[in-house]
Amino acid sequence: MSSNFKRREFLRLAGLGLGLGMTRTLAHAADNSEVHSLPRPHTSYPQFGRLPLVRASQDRIVKETVGLRPFRESGPNLSHEKIGDKSVFHNYGHGGSGWSLSWGTSSQVTTEALSTGAANFAVVGCGAVGLTSAILLQRAGKDVTIYCKERHPNITSSVATGVWSPDSRICLKDHATESFADWWNTTCRTSFKFYQSFLGLPGSPIEWVDSYAVSNTPWDAERPKDPNDTQPEYGHFRDYVKDLTPRFVDLDRSENPFREPYARKGSRMIFNISAYHQTLLREFTSLGGRIVTRDFQSPSQFKELPEPVIVNATGLGSKTLFGDKQMHPVRGQLTVLIPQPELNYSFSNNDAYVIPRRDGVVIGSSKNGIIDSTNLSVDPAQSFDAVAAIARSMTQSKIAKG
Repeated sequence: MSSNFKRREFLRLAGLGLGLGMTRTLAHAADNSEVHSLPRPHTSYPQFGRLPLVRASQDRIVKETVGLRPFRESGPNLSHEKIGDKSVFHNYGHGGSGWSLSWGTSSQVTTEALSTGAANFAVVGCGAVGLTSAILLQRAGKDVTIYCKERHPNITSSVATGVWSPDSRICLKDHATESFADWWNTTCRTSFKFYQSFLGLPGSPIEWVDSYAVSNTPWDAERPKDPNDTQPEYGHFRDYVKDLTPRFVDLDRSENPFREPYARKGSRMIFNISAYHQTLLREFTSLGGRIVTRDFQSPSQFKELPEPVIVNATGLGSKTLFGDKQMHPVRGQLTVLIPQPELNYSFSNNDAYVIPRRDGVVIGSSKNGIIDSTNLSVDPAQSFDAVAAIARSMTQSKIAKG
């Protein structure tokens, strides 16, 4: 994706009122964004006693999944090209931000695709980005067919964590330029606005939950680098959109119900992926959309499709399909426990995190994310350690003691 393309898209979307003035900084924000000491949270220790415990135990594991994030060094590819007489618009390479940024990048790509004046469109890929691209084309009154090798739940999008994480592995630090930051800012805001329309729907496809983060060491303490950590440095941009979501506040000891001495509280948006995916599929099919099973081995096969305009949303598949050397798989493993309907908050400590989705309690390791690994085998030790890390925080917490 060229800098000129990003700048052109930013100016176009900003003209629609989607780009708001933000502090121009490329500081790497922490996952919890800016932390405020005031105002104090409207909670006190006795109220924390009503927090349900995460029932983290090995005998509650019902599923372990491994997925490969489609990370691209310079960020998502939103370019377009001609293949024979077909116009192909790319929309892939979102890293760990596929669900979060899908509406934003799809809005940009479909606007370009609609400028062709075509009436019939093909979308290749049926994940988060493919579905949002297809639906936006349908909302513009177009006829759309999705072509895909596999569908939910056998796709990368289906084994994602399910949290609002718009700058997760979105690009390498070296590509985190001012131009990219401007583009990301606008894209993120566009996507966030779309997601607000899914709140309150049956099945709770999108919802907000309280979120707690705890630590054994002060938040500003420098943590020693793991000598076994071979991860590259990624770009982070959350300072640009810290006005979108509630900010985290530090809790003092009287307000902290957990065993760790340092705690923060905020809120985060989560995706109940199964329900959300079904919500998108229902809209797509209700608007006359068709899904055709097809495996593409070469871009030349795009010329065989009847539609004149194609959106390529094949994610990691584009590494092979289009020979994209910037594409890298980033391995991630999740452990899913039996659902806890009463669990209404997410939680993270130094070693692991918990997402209370409706289809199961998702636990992941804080060390998740091995770049250039294509190993899809479950590592039982990783699952055991992640669940055990959450169990330690829970069993030694004040809420466990009543």
